[in-house]
Amino acid sequence: MNSVRIILRYIFACLLLLPLFSVAGTIVYPWRAAPTFAKSGNNFSILFDNLYHTKIDSVVLVGPYNRVALTIDSVVIGRFEYDSFTKLSVNNTIWVRVPKVVPEELYDLFIHCGREVHLSPRSVKVVHEFNPSHSFIHISDLHVSRQWVGTGDDGYAKELELFDRFVEVANIIAPDFVIVTGDIIHHYTLFDADSAGWGEKKAYDAIQRPLVEEKYKNYYEGANGFSGINGINAPVFSLPGNHDSYGVNRKDHLEMASQWNQMCGNRVYGFSYAGTRVIAADDFLGDPVNDIPDSSPMSGLQGKILESFLKENGPGKIRIMAQHRPDRIDTSFIDTHKINILLNGHRHNPFEEKVGATPTLSIRPGTVCRSGEISRWQETLGFFRIFYVDGDRFEYTPPLRFCKNPTANYGQLDLNLILLYKNQNDGSSSINEANITNSFDIDLPKCKIRFVMKKGNYKVSGGTIHQVFQTDSLSIIDVYTEVLANSDKKVNIYRSNQGTLIQ
Repeated sequence: MNSVRIILRYIFACLLLLPLFSVAGTIVYPWRAAPTFAKSGNNFSILFDNLYHTKIDSVVLVGPYNRVALTIDSVVIGRFEYDSFTKLSVNNTIWVRVPKVVPEELYDLFIHCGREVHLSPRSVKVVHEFNPSHSFIHISDLHVSRQWVGTGDDGYAKELELFDRFVEVANIIAPDFVIVTGDIIHHYTLFDADSAGWGEKKAYDAIQRPLVEEKYKNYYEGANGFSGINGINAPVFSLPGNHDSYGVNRKDHLEMASQWNQMCGNRVYGFSYAGTRVIAADDFLGDPVNDIPDSSPMSGLQGKILESFLKENGPGKIRIMAQHRPDRIDTSFIDTHKINILLNGHRHNPFEEKVGATPTLSIRPGTVCRSGEISRWQETLGFFRIFYVDGDRFEYTPPLRFCKNPTANYGQLDLNLILLYKNQNDGSSSINEANITNSFDIDLPKCKIRFVMKKGNYKVSGGTIHQVFQTDSLSIIDVYTEVLANSDKKVNIYRSNQGTLIQ
């Protein structure tokens, strides 16, 4: 169902956008590693490399059920550097404004420029308000493309078989955003692995397929019908780990950083959500231009970028830093900026400790889908964490395993959170029932159900309507509901002029 929905969205987008279509990385921000939040009625900026210096005709957001034309406030021409280490830059900053009345949705961004259309998928999340009470999911170390199914010319990353099912769970939990702390791909490709996920047939060569572009495409877009990161219905922020390169000299930091820029966009950046400030670092590289030692990876170029972000946006209520390695903590930096949470990965078992003088919670979730973890799966595999922020306070879950049996084949995976509809949820019904089964040992306060109904007016029982928007023939109703630990929850929807609930 997830893959069908993604296919339909792109078919819909392509029908709307008939000019020559381009998916080249000319939109640098918002893009892949760093999407953006846009408040309805407000503006946001786009970093765009206008290669042929042609007129920007229009900027459009496309969701699964609607299309939104943005107002272009200004197009500033110049040199806009987005990585102080690699010195890569674009020549356009486009300021656009979101209409006041627009559905909250995670949108694809399209720029119409001359005869070309440039796409940044799943990169703009429109919100009506930034809620001081919000949540995010932390995952790490997916290692997508470490193990390859099929040939290099015609295959896919095996990790997606497990990750696709995690996407189902994440979309029910419905976090406001997701943070992935590195090792999103792998620096080699393993073919013909044994049953434990290991073997000797490894590819490292840049010209040997799958190419680096295919590895990152698997991570973001998925493959072979399995979802990648773009299948999650929330903005996903990614940062580099020590395995996130392919076909380059792993001692050449400039080449590695440049490859990340070309494949993912921003490498060191920050973003805000309400009073929460998040800064994302590349602690694997540190600041090699100055040969900074491991103990002070924030004392050079990237530290200045992150400090500048915190200065410009203010300290907020909660400060979160995301990096890959738990053994390269710059305690001087985190103490100076009173970082509350330090998210990391690298080591595949869940762990938490207090570090520094603030003190800072240093925490990792385990690995959500890496192949080759079969022998240690009980302590490492299938894990994620949920964080709940409320103003200047936060709490977090223990490591949660999204399925009971992460070493099983795709069709036999037993999920710990399931959403089922009684009728087809495709707009053909005017009454329906959704049932969520929560097998986790924790309450889930805000699970999301999207009902796709025949056009009309509706009421619900068992949940709270968050938003309703209409197409020519459909009513889209988003509902939130609390589901207690180890319990089922039913939510019914019915036309407001019908008094009988579904049986």
